[in-house]
Amino acid sequence: MTVELGGMSQCAAHLQVTQSAISQTIAKLEAGIGAPLFDRTMRPMGLTVSGKSLFARGQALIAHARATYDDVREGASLPISSVTIAMSFSLANLLTAPILKQLGTRADQWNIRSGISMEHQGEFLARDIDMMVTGSFNLEHRGALELNPVFEESFILVFPKDYNEPVDLPSTLPSLPLIRFSRLTGMGQQIERQIVRMKLKLPQLIEVESSHQQLALVAAGLGWTITTPVCLAAVPELQSELRPEPMTRGRFSRQVQIVSRAGELGDIPQQTAAECQRALRGEVFAKTMQNFPWMADQLVWPDEASQAG
Repeated sequence: MTVELGGMSQCAAHLQVTQSAISQTIAKLEAGIGAPLFDRTMRPMGLTVSGKSLFARGQALIAHARATYDDVREGASLPISSVTIAMSFSLANLLTAPILKQLGTRADQWNIRSGISMEHQGEFLARDIDMMVTGSFNLEHRGALELNPVFEESFILVFPKDYNEPVDLPSTLPSLPLIRFSRLTGMGQQIERQIVRMKLKLPQLIEVESSHQQLALVAAGLGWTITTPVCLAAVPELQSELRPEPMTRGRFSRQVQIVSRAGELGDIPQQTAAECQRALRGEVFAKTMQNFPWMADQLVWPDEASQAG
């Protein structure tokens, strides 16, 4: 866990123990093995050759033990013990029911967590979460992961319904203030990077952590924002008060995918991705497409991407 979370202090905070307790546990492990596992001269602290070997083999053993247990239960026609899946608030509101309706019998217990993706990543690396439905993930540990794409969506601009001024970023800035999505989130950070690339000078006035808050403020006429089609689809009750527009210049996108540890959940991650695609493509986006037909051009599905390739 110290390796996965990036240091002893992070591990201690996650386990709610002192850093000294973590340090002593590692020291005892090193004494038992007879070799140092961490290079303490590095900042941040890194693994030695022995540490890398032990970490890789330990990860493989944990994955094998979980897979063996699940295989035995599956062979006996029994569900696996539990699955913990994490999503953003918007995705959780849209996808929890479809996932459980289709796959609920595959596990004795499902734990659904919703919240900020950056927090979920730490919990995933600490093995507190089995799967994430996310559009924001740092893939530095990609070798140990299974990634199942759901869809790709381009970011869009959203203004109040009665905002009649022309939209021409980056040459002409809206007269309303930008309502920012929290920079503590992966999506918020991606938006901010694009704002910097486009050299937009936007004052800091309002920043929120919920896409529902964000779009409710736009609907109330308090500003404009940058968001995604799925966030817009999650608030059908607000769509009549909004004026969404595609980004004609500076277009950028994110890929929503199922992230899981390789070889631990059988075909559940793949089936989860398929169910998410079915629900989003066939149900969630239906009203949004009726209201804004151009939105279809902002979405790319895995089968379309493979045909284009």
